[in-house]
Amino acid sequence: MVLVQPLNKNSHIPLYLQLSAQLVRKIESGELKPGDRLLSERELAEALGVSRITARLAIQELLKSGMVYREQGRGTFVAESRMRDVQGFTSFTEDMKSRGLIPGSRILKQEIISVDENLARILHLEPGDPALLLERVRLANERPVALQTAYLPYRMVPGLENVNLTNRSLFEVLRERYYIYPAWTEAVVEAASALPEEAHLLNLKTGEAVLVVKGLTFTETFEIVESVRTIYPGKGLALYIGRQRIGNLSGGL
Repeated sequence: MVLVQPLNKNSHIPLYLQLSAQLVRKIESGELKPGDRLLSERELAEALGVSRITARLAIQELLKSGMVYREQGRGTFVAESRMRDVQGFTSFTEDMKSRGLIPGSRILKQEIISVDENLARILHLEPGDPALLLERVRLANERPVALQTAYLPYRMVPGLENVNLTNRSLFEVLRERYYIYPAWTEAVVEAASALPEEAHLLNLKTGEAVLVVKGLTFTETFEIVESVRTIYPGKGLALYIGRQRIGNLSGGL
């Protein structure tokens, strides 16, 4: 049985988030493997000297992310990675690893900026508020596959400008360092032509077809984590849109 480490009861981070982050690290490191049973709410509460409500909330965070599943009368178990891909929210890094590719990034910009009126409106900030600008060429097996520009409210990620993200998942850092759990996303996809600088960074020809995905990432409570714009080479790219209910089933095509 995997042991849990004591929680910091003097921290401003809620105890249930500290516990859920600790369990996430154990799952991602392989210390907890698919099929392993988690300690029960009672066992976690007794081991850490916290309430069962705290333990329950921590487990609920993992259930919402798809990293674990519950079987009635048996307990809570670590999910297979493919189940997490379907049920949970995956980052570029996690997606590349699931495809057997080696993810990486070439950092172009990682700095604090003051937001203008447009970005302030998107991020629910005031004009002039600080945000973290993160611009990266995303790599798969050292080959450029996307150009990504993200803006994050700086109040949520102080110090992120000093974190080396060359070979780390941003979502992993958000979870482990800031106890922020990306849970929802919305995006718009547009067809476009590569501008000279974009073409250079993605090893394309100027004017070559690209897909531009503009999106927002939210926490479980729909607080905006980032505004992100990702440019993908259009050639050889397939866009999958999951099964969705059509709004008006009685209407025609």
